[in-house]
Amino acid sequence: MKKIALALLTLLFVISFTAAEAQSLSKKEKKALKKEIKTYKKDPEKWVSMQNSHKKEIKALSDEVTDLKAKLATDNAEKQVLADKLVALEAQYASLKKSMPTTTLPAGTVYQVQMGYYQYLDLVSFNDKLKTIKAEEIDGAKRYVIGHFENVMDALQFRNDIKALGINDAFVSQYTNGVRNMDYDALEAIGEK
Repeated sequence: MKKIALALLTLLFVISFTAAEAQSLSKKEKKALKKEIKTYKKDPEKWVSMQNSHKKEIKALSDEVTDLKAKLATDNAEKQVLADKLVALEAQYASLKKSMPTTTLPAGTVYQVQMGYYQYLDLVSFNDKLKTIKAEEIDGAKRYVIGHFENVMDALQFRNDIKALGINDAFVSQYTNGVRNMDYDALEAIGEK
């Protein structure tokens, strides 16, 4: 009895739905709908099963949407944290960039000390290594060091060029992790002493 009532209820629902949509359905669509109604009239359990299947599918899709929204919220929060870190790192980089020595002249009026004018002395090859001139205070006096070289032969060549300028006591010193090795002798290290 319940099955028949359910079938009749379904039939009334489909007929009322069909009547409301009849104006917009084509003949082919109406024919397919009538065929579907006949199928469900003969087997109302099939209709109930289909409805349950649709409900499960809707619930599964709704759960998936909820999960994706939660993941999106988590990803957006992580993205914001990373964006904040990027801003902080860019600010730190800009600060470090300002404090790094450079041979590029800043805008505006600046002054430089020319140490000489030489037609045959060419120190251009050392430009990328001569970004710093540093004064180290030792026992009330200062020693001045220029640049840093990763290769002892480059440092010796620069020392020779400096000696040609008339600075006869120029020599190569060695630093390891920022600490000077006071016993180092570059000529001895390359085997020329």
